[in-house]
Amino acid sequence: MRVLVVQDDPNLRFLWCQFLETAGHDVLHVDTQPAALDFLQTDKCDLVVLDLCVQGRDALGVTTLATYRNPACKVVVVSGSSACSRKSLFAMSPAVAAALRKPVDIEDLVEVCATLSAPSRRAPTPMLQANGVEFRP
Repeated sequence: MRVLVVQDDPNLRFLWCQFLETAGHDVLHVDTQPAALDFLQTDKCDLVVLDLCVQGRDALGVTTLATYRNPACKVVVVSGSSACSRKSLFAMSPAVAAALRKPVDIEDLVEVCATLSAPSRRAPTPMLQANGVEFRP
């Protein structure tokens, strides 16, 4: 699976990329919303791991372009803000397939990405919840 990581913190970006690559994903990364939008103008990905607040700004606009270029693309939103509930994150964009809270357990992030990349073998479930993580398959 081709994964775009949008994270402005260099340490988190490095950690997320390393673990996702180890899990077998083709990982690309950017550190700003404009860089993510530029990338998505010319290229496609299967999954976006998106820090909701990049450089102090809401980066949710990335979800719209990602799914416009590839309707099958799914987005995992990571937020450290207590102002947004998981349900409100899902309501912000239909592309949001999973919502995680910071600090993110790296194993949870990898597991969510693996779940979202697995081929569906049953009828879609509107929303799943496991270990405090909600996501849409």
